[in-house]
Amino acid sequence: MPLRAKRAAALGKVVAGHAVRSAITTAMKPVSADVAARRDADILRFADDLVAVAGSMKGAAQKLGQLLSVVDVGITSTSARDEFTARLAPLFDNAPRIPDETMHGALERELGELRARIVSLDSGAIASASIGQVYRGQLDDGRMVAVKIQYPDIASKVRADLKNLQLVTKLAAKKMPASNTQAIVAEVQRQMIKEVDYRAELAHHQRIFDAFQGHPAWRIPEPIAQLCTEHVLVTEYLDGMAFDGLAEQDQPVRNLVGEAIYRFYCGEMYRTGFFCADPHPGNIMLLPDGRVGFVDFGLCMDMDYEDAEVQRKVFRALLSGDDDQAFELAVAAGFLADPEAMERSAATEYIRAVSSWHLGDGILRMTPDIARRSVADAVLPSSRFYDGIRNQRLVETHAMARRTEMCVAALLGRLGAEAPWSAIAREYLGMADTATPMGQAIESWAQQR
Repeated sequence: MPLRAKRAAALGKVVAGHAVRSAITTAMKPVSADVAARRDADILRFADDLVAVAGSMKGAAQKLGQLLSVVDVGITSTSARDEFTARLAPLFDNAPRIPDETMHGALERELGELRARIVSLDSGAIASASIGQVYRGQLDDGRMVAVKIQYPDIASKVRADLKNLQLVTKLAAKKMPASNTQAIVAEVQRQMIKEVDYRAELAHHQRIFDAFQGHPAWRIPEPIAQLCTEHVLVTEYLDGMAFDGLAEQDQPVRNLVGEAIYRFYCGEMYRTGFFCADPHPGNIMLLPDGRVGFVDFGLCMDMDYEDAEVQRKVFRALLSGDDDQAFELAVAAGFLADPEAMERSAATEYIRAVSSWHLGDGILRMTPDIARRSVADAVLPSSRFYDGIRNQRLVETHAMARRTEMCVAALLGRLGAEAPWSAIAREYLGMADTATPMGQAIESWAQQR
């Protein structure tokens, strides 16, 4: 049996098994404490099964693991939620490593004579990217670089594995009806096909690097375009504290990191419509100079002007308290596929509930529970808005934008970062002056460019 067929069959068993267990627990409503515990156990078993089957799907598995670990899939207890995330970790934290000699050989073949410019390459990969491994090296001019080398023959494997994700998508769509999971996964599929060609990532990276050179709050590593090919990406090496270590830092440090994360991923999304759609802990670090380092720009979105503008208008209306206008804009933009399924007041209450963490005035300290409530209100059957949202589908153009916001909320919750989030949003929407010292520093930097 071909490899893809074997994986498809195995994934089918996982999905079918979880579907049966879900049907049994659903039929036993109302949900008692015992039933809730059994449901949690079922979902944890599903995580184990999925890791066992999908672990060999390098890039596809990583993206799937990142998506499921952020979105609350119906687990009731905090300890079980944490356990679910931990059990999914092998999908993206412990990707199988290819031997150095194999990867170094791929580098030699890809760069040819230019390989001589990399005078040293450390043994052992410092990270596993979605479709490759990253090594630290040094150029002939003394600069330290990160060398991302694509796994040999990964393109054909990714294309096959991405088809199998549809089996998991069907299950996720039942659990998260309003999230338009199929559209999100379809976008991830398209983006991963692009990621197989590192030249597309280089174009994203170069655009972001050019936009933020000398930025006071964050730093983008310089791409070394002369050494980049379809299968190799070489960039400046950034050495900093990993995101997972930031939880132990003092509150002011966590606040600054959190504000930089919000401004980079969400602020730029509203300001320009071009944004990195992969706010993952592995892509964020705190640098010695106090700035935040951002890496990995394979998954980026470039919204057209109309889509970007309607996002801004809806957010402005919500921040201004004009719920009627927000509703009309949401309907006109197709955010609500079936507006008759929700009363106007319920629809705007739903939108506010999902986005409440960056709509309210004043300083808010983010927590994991705030992030989970936002996701739960948005997509889960447990949502009080479920009857109205079950027939809604988020327009595909905006699916990744909403996912990005949810992922940012989750990151801020892990940090326990606090800031005037709505005031910062008003900055980027042109509704108010700068709200924080970081905003003032960014404004000054922009004026001097």
